[in-house]
Amino acid sequence: MENQDIVKAYYKMEAEFNWSYGKISRFFKELMENKKIMGTKCPSCGVTFCPPTSDCPKCWVPTEWVEVGPKGTILTFTVIHMANLWSKRQPPYTLGLIKLDGADTGLMHYVDVTDINKLKSGVRVEAVFADERKGYVTDIDYFRVISQG
Repeated sequence: MENQDIVKAYYKMEAEFNWSYGKISRFFKELMENKKIMGTKCPSCGVTFCPPTSDCPKCWVPTEWVEVGPKGTILTFTVIHMANLWSKRQPPYTLGLIKLDGADTGLMHYVDVTDINKLKSGVRVEAVFADERKGYVTDIDYFRVISQG
């Protein structure tokens, strides 16, 4: 096999598209219109999911809507130091897996601390909503630290 020069090209591709949130539409509507975070609860096993799911993945039954948060506890986190195409945030920024009060699962979202010496699992946080909301999970702008757990 001969050595050949490899040509590399970088380009950014953007595409607009529409999609339906389907049965979990209420999650996004409540964020946008009421600054409420909704989860879904399985009437069979009692597990509360946030982000919501239309059917319990354990029991296979339809779930029911419940309000959760807006406060919660960081389960784990990571600080992002490199720019990437899916986030408009400039590094460094922190992503945390947050178990909202009333939920049994974690919601991944931005946290306002980038100094890992000031952040740990068990830290309490609270949702800060964007001024302009559009029906996306980013209607929660970020979670701010309210206590060190």
